[in-house]
Amino acid sequence: MTGKILEYIKDYYGVEVEYLWESTPENGALRNPNNKKWFAVLLGSLPKSKLGVKSDEKADVLNLKCDPLFTFTVVDNVRIFPGFHMNKEHWISVLLDGSVDIDELKMLVDMSFELVNSLSKKKK
Repeated sequence: MTGKILEYIKDYYGVEVEYLWESTPENGALRNPNNKKWFAVLLGSLPKSKLGVKSDEKADVLNLKCDPLFTFTVVDNVRIFPGFHMNKEHWISVLLDGSVDIDELKMLVDMSFELVNSLSKKKK
């Protein structure tokens, strides 16, 4: 699922993952090209236990910006969680293990991109 969503983001938005941290080379940020703000953060091989799941498994996770009103609707603590290592009101963490289908994932990515894109429009 990770490859599919990163391919979608590259094809649709022209954005590729920037691997910024030497200490965690599997983690990267995706920035809105209009304002350079992050709209997604890829966390590679995150232990599911960090999300509150009772499991020793690791999974790729995509942190996405989310409207605070929608955050509380979409978080189910099974597939979609409050944003790991982010503001839990404004970010969600989505498992990329196939539990969220690609169409729902694309919709969440699109929402995140537009939320970040609107930040640059408000300042003008």
